[in-house]
Amino acid sequence: MSATHPPARGTSTHVAITRPAVVVPEHVVTQDEIVTALGELFADVPHVERGLSLIRSTTVETRRLVAGLEEIFSERSFGVRNASYAEEVVRLGSEAARQALDAAGVAAAEVDHLVFVSCTGYSLPGPDAYIAQEIGCRPTMRRTPIQQLGCAAGVSAMAEAFNFLQAYPDATVLAVAAELSSLSFQPDESTLSDFISNGIFGDGAAAAVLRRADAASTGFHMWGARQHLLPASQSVIAGQTTERGFHFKTDPRVRNTVPKVIPEIESFLAEFGTKPGDLGFCVSHTGGPLIMDGVEKGLSLPDGALRHSRESMARIGNTSSVSVFDVLRRHHDEGSPEHASPGLVVAFGPGFTTEMIVGAWNEGTGG
Repeated sequence: MSATHPPARGTSTHVAITRPAVVVPEHVVTQDEIVTALGELFADVPHVERGLSLIRSTTVETRRLVAGLEEIFSERSFGVRNASYAEEVVRLGSEAARQALDAAGVAAAEVDHLVFVSCTGYSLPGPDAYIAQEIGCRPTMRRTPIQQLGCAAGVSAMAEAFNFLQAYPDATVLAVAAELSSLSFQPDESTLSDFISNGIFGDGAAAAVLRRADAASTGFHMWGARQHLLPASQSVIAGQTTERGFHFKTDPRVRNTVPKVIPEIESFLAEFGTKPGDLGFCVSHTGGPLIMDGVEKGLSLPDGALRHSRESMARIGNTSSVSVFDVLRRHHDEGSPEHASPGLVVAFGPGFTTEMIVGAWNEGTGG
C-alpha cells in the first residue's frame, strides 16, 4: 500500500505539524561540570563513584538550566522552587509560542485551541492562561492543559491537537511544552536513581502549530494517534511531592518495560498498512540511551535511525515533554526524510504510558 494513502480509521483529516520552535534558558552547563559539582556535594556518599560513572554513561554533553549550579544545588523550599517555575515557564513558553507562530505565519488571534503540557511545577491558573494572554490569543480560544504525563506529554499535545482537528478541520491549534526539571533537584537525595536523574534532565520549552495538512505544508503529516497504558506499571516512571517539592526517580526497570509495548506499537502501525520495516524515520523522545536502544532494537530500525534523538540528548539532555519537539525540529533542520516516507513519533511517560503517532513526511512548498 502506498505510504501516502493509509487506510482510513474513521477520520479523514490529516494534520500537519509545522517546524517546532525550541527555546532553552541561558545557563549552559557541561556534563563535566555536573560530575565535578555532584562529586563534591556527595563526597561522603559510599556509592558516589558508581553514581558519577552512571552520569558519564548518559551520553549527555551539555544542558541548559534556568539558574546556575550554585542556585540549583542550594537548599530551597517548594514555594521558592515553584515561584521560579511559575515565572520561567511562562517566559520560555511564551517565547517558544511566538517563534512557532511566526514560523507558521499565524497570528496568535487566529489560534482556536492551545494545548499546554508540563509536569515540573504547578500554578493556578495554569501557565497556559498566562501564555495565552502574553502572546495575544483571543479570549474565546479553547485551552487544554495536561500536567501528569511527563516525557510522553509532548506527543500527547500533538495527539490532542489531532483529535480536535478531526472535529474542527479548519481550526488552528498551538501546542506548547515547557519543562524546568532542574527545579526538582534535591540536594539531600543521593540514590543511584537520583544520580541518573541528575545526569540527564535539562530545561526548555517548545511549540508548534498544527493545522489541516495540504500539499504545500512541509513536515510531518499525522494520520492517527494512539495512547497505551501498560497494566500494573504505575511505579516504573513515577515521582512524589513532598514539602521540598517534586522528586522524580529514574527506575532501572524502564529499560525492560519498553520491549513490552513494542507489540502495541507494531499493532498500531499495522492499522495504517505500515510495518516497522517501512518506517523512513522515527521521532523518539530522549529518555536515555537504553530507552532509545530499546526502541531501535524492538522495531528493528536501521543504524542511525534515532540520530536526531541522540543528538538532542547530547546537546540539551532529556527535556521531558519538550524533547519530541526538539527531535522533530532536527528532522527539519538537519536532514528530513524522503518525501512520502512513513514515520513514527513515540514517547514514554508515567503510567507506564506510551504515546504514538503515525504519519508521513511531506516536502511541500511552505512552512
